[in-house]
Amino acid sequence: MAWLGIWFEPLAGEGAARSPEMLRGLAPPIVYPYAHGFIEEETKRLARSRDPSRYLRDRERFSVYYSINHDSTQTGLDQQGCSILGWLFSNFETDSRSTISARFSEIPVVIHTDNPVQAAAMGNALTLLRFLSASEDQAIAKILLHPWNPLRGSPRLAAEEYEKRVIDFLHGEIFYPDNISVFDVLSRHDLKGHRALGACCLTQIGFIAPLLEWIDECWPSTQNEERDLLASIRSSLADEARYLKKKTRHR
Repeated sequence: MAWLGIWFEPLAGEGAARSPEMLRGLAPPIVYPYAHGFIEEETKRLARSRDPSRYLRDRERFSVYYSINHDSTQTGLDQQGCSILGWLFSNFETDSRSTISARFSEIPVVIHTDNPVQAAAMGNALTLLRFLSASEDQAIAKILLHPWNPLRGSPRLAAEEYEKRVIDFLHGEIFYPDNISVFDVLSRHDLKGHRALGACCLTQIGFIAPLLEWIDECWPSTQNEERDLLASIRSSLADEARYLKKKTRHR
């Protein structure tokens, strides 16, 4: 089954730096240049789809992956990449496979930004969300961090590198093995090496900073400690989700 990307990509477009027209080995993606379009359509799709990892287009069935750009410019509209994460966290509930955040967590994600701090901010946030929103028997899809900089080389070469890495990623094992925990993933060098959040991330997902600090300070050494810390972090995220929902309703 061919892979179809659902992109949040403000810079996509014919001839632009990140243009889907340059792809050759992947199906032409569904592109959302603004976060609100991505959020609106994926809210409907994830809620109604029997299998959110599949997409039917022109009578052809595809496997789905997400490709998310950080889009962190201070003049950007609401720092849109992080606002997608805020939307997911606002839909976080404990032990509910039917929630949007849990269904999102079954789909592999490519985070592409040349800034390792920004990439790690999104990667750390998605790691917390994926492992803590999933039910006990739910498959959790992996995350790929890919630095995409068309200024090094050319837009064509950048697109070719992106496509090669994504295809290699998707043709491998896209789900974490059952024996991998959230702590195993958070200990990855590209995530643990950049725990601090930039100013743009703090405005949208700043609440994960104390959670990551808490995890690093209380890193578990036994299964009991791991279970207790997970329960505490999950409870904190549930409280944050309730707060985010309440704040959204009052806007």
